[in-house]
Amino acid sequence: MSASTPHQEIRALACRYAQSVDRRDWVQLAGLFTEDAVVEGPGFTMPGREAIVAGMRQIEQYRATQHHVHNQLVEVEGAAANAETYCVANHIYARDGVEHKLDWGIRYQDNLVFQDGKWLFSRRTLLLDWAQDLPLKG
Repeated sequence: MSASTPHQEIRALACRYAQSVDRRDWVQLAGLFTEDAVVEGPGFTMPGREAIVAGMRQIEQYRATQHHVHNQLVEVEGAAANAETYCVANHIYARDGVEHKLDWGIRYQDNLVFQDGKWLFSRRTLLLDWAQDLPLKG
């Protein structure tokens, strides 16, 4: 069996991010970022690993979430990389006694570094391309 490539490892990192958020595994999530990493998106900036975990805990307002990782393009140059990762994020919550599903079409613009033998996010920018919020049936 051959060793994994940086592209495969970066893809796995994006999948571990989705898994961490959906499972509310904040310890695993923290381990995916450099200490001074920044996560930003529409109307928010979370500077540093502790702020990222604290900010991501806001997702606990939803009964359940599923982040589906799709297309990913990666450019590696030595111990640094840039990636664009497409994601559809589903959020289940109740409003006025009715369950709703909020869906987001996301493109993550990522800067990554190879540090301590693994790839880590140093910057993750969330671009929201579209959203829909509908009652959940079934």
